[in-house]
Amino acid sequence: MMKRSSTLSALLWCLVVATLQCAHADQSQEAVYDQYSLHASAEGEVENDLMRVWLVVQHEDRDAQTLASKVNSDMQWALAQLGAFESVSHKTEGYTTYPKYEQQRIAGWRSAQTLSLSGSDFDQVKGAVQILQSRLQVQNMVFQPRDETRRKMEDQLINQALDNLKHRATFVQRNMGVQSYRIMHLNIDTGHRVAPAQRMEATMMRSAAADVAPAVAGGESKISVTVSGRIQLQ
Repeated sequence: MMKRSSTLSALLWCLVVATLQCAHADQSQEAVYDQYSLHASAEGEVENDLMRVWLVVQHEDRDAQTLASKVNSDMQWALAQLGAFESVSHKTEGYTTYPKYEQQRIAGWRSAQTLSLSGSDFDQVKGAVQILQSRLQVQNMVFQPRDETRRKMEDQLINQALDNLKHRATFVQRNMGVQSYRIMHLNIDTGHRVAPAQRMEATMMRSAAADVAPAVAGGESKISVTVSGRIQLQ
C-alpha cells in the first residue's frame, strides 16, 4: 500500500509540474502575441567648436644620444612657447625611434615625438601653431564638437526620435483597430561624424610658408540618433 501511495504521489506531482509548464508556455506565447518592431531616427547638425592639431618633432642622426638631445630640445622649446596660450590644452604623445640602414647595416637613427593641441578658442590654437611650425611640422588637424555640445544636441535628437517612434506606434495601433499599446523593449543609439580635416591641414601648412596665421573654419558635424523598440497591441 505504501509503495502504491508513493507511486500515486509521484504521478500527481508530475501532473502538477506538467500543468505549470503548460501554463508558463501559454503565458510565453501570450507575451509575444501581437507584437511589432519599430524604429525611428532624428538627425541634426552641430557646430564644431573644438579644434585639435597634432604636430611632430623629427630628426635624424648617426648618434642615438645626439638624436635624443635634438628631439628633446625641440619639444622643450615647444612646451615653453605654449605658456603664452593658456586656453590651449596640450600633451606630448608617442616617442618613436627607428634605425636607418645602408647596405644592410645600421647607419643612423630617426626619432619623432608628437605634440597635440586642442582648444575652443581657434585664434589661440592658430597662434600657437603658427609659432610652433618654425621647428615642428603639422601632422593632422580636425574640428569636432565638444562633448558638452554634442550631448546637448543628442538630448534634443533623442526627444525628437522618441516622438517619431510614438507617432509610428500610434499609427500601427489605429491601423490595427485596437485601443492602446505598450512598449515592451526600447533601445537608443547615438553617434556622430567629424567633419573632414585634410583640406584644412593643407591650408595651414601653406600658410606657414608665408608666415601668416593659417585660415581655418570649423564647420559642422552631423549627429544622428536612432531609436528602436518593440510594442504590443492591447
